[in-house]
Amino acid sequence: MLLRQLESFKSVIEKGSISAAAAHIGISQPAVSKHIAGLEAELGVSLFKRGHKCSLLTPEGEIVYEHARRILRSTSDIYREIADTSNQLSGVIKISASSIPGDFVLPDLLIGFSEEYPGLHIEVNISDSKTALERLVSHNVDFAIIGEEKHPPGFKVSSFFDDEIVLVVKPDHPLASKKTVDPEDIYKLSFVGRTEGSGTRKVIENYFHEQKLGLGQYRLSFGHVAAVLNAVESGAEAGLVSKRALPKLSMLKPIPLNPPIKRHFYLIHGTILSNAMGTVLEYLIQKSQKELDKI
Repeated sequence: MLLRQLESFKSVIEKGSISAAAAHIGISQPAVSKHIAGLEAELGVSLFKRGHKCSLLTPEGEIVYEHARRILRSTSDIYREIADTSNQLSGVIKISASSIPGDFVLPDLLIGFSEEYPGLHIEVNISDSKTALERLVSHNVDFAIIGEEKHPPGFKVSSFFDDEIVLVVKPDHPLASKKTVDPEDIYKLSFVGRTEGSGTRKVIENYFHEQKLGLGQYRLSFGHVAAVLNAVESGAEAGLVSKRALPKLSMLKPIPLNPPIKRHFYLIHGTILSNAMGTVLEYLIQKSQKELDKI
C-alpha cells in the first residue's frame, strides 16, 4: 500500500470528486483513479458504494479513510519533527526553473548559498516555464521559478525578480539609434523569439494582443534565449529577449519598447517538508526582496 494511494483516496473524499482531488494534489485524473483502483484491488473490497462514485463510502471505505488520515498526518509529523531537530543541513534540494532565472539569476544567488551550507546540494533543472511548473506539481522538484504567474492548487506563489523584454538588433540596423521602439515598428520586422511553452513567448503574445496587433512576422523560434541572440548575430533582423539575458560584451543593441514589456519571475512551492527546504526558501526570498527594494 503506497502513501500516494492513500493521499489520492483521502483527497477524493474531502474534495468531492476525482478532478478536484487531482487538481489539489497536482497529478492527473487518471493517476488518481489508478491509485484508488489499486487500493481496492490490494484490499479486495469496494471503498465507495455502487452508484455513488465519490460521495458515499462503504463500511470498509470508512475504515480506510480514518487510517489514511492518521497515516498521512503522522507522515507530515515525521518531516516536521526532523526539520525542527536537525541543525546540520544535508541532502538534495531540487529547483525547476525557466531559462532566464535558471541561466541568469540563480547561478549568482546560489554560489553564496553553497559556500554557507556546503552539506546541502542544490540541483537546478532548466526548461521552459510550462515544463518547470509541471515538474513541481508532479512533486519531482521542491521549487519552481518561472516567468508566468501561475497558482496551482495547494502551492504558494511569491514574487521573485522583475524583468523587461527588449528588442535586440545589430548596431547598423535602422532602429539601432532609437531610445525606444513602438510595437507597430516591431510588428513589421522579421524577428526571432522563443518557442511555445516559454514564459517570454507568452508575455510577448499578451503584449501584442493588448496593443491590438498580431504576433507579427515570427519567422524563427528557439527553446533557449542564447539561440535567439546567436540568430540575430548571425543575420536575423531582430529578436525579442529578456534584458537579463544580454551578455555584458554583446555587440547587439538592446532597445526598450514603448510601452515597455515588464514582467515578474515567480517562486512557487508546496508544503515545506524539511529544514533544508525552509532555509533555501528563506534565502531566496531575502535575496529577491533586496533586488525588488532597489526598484
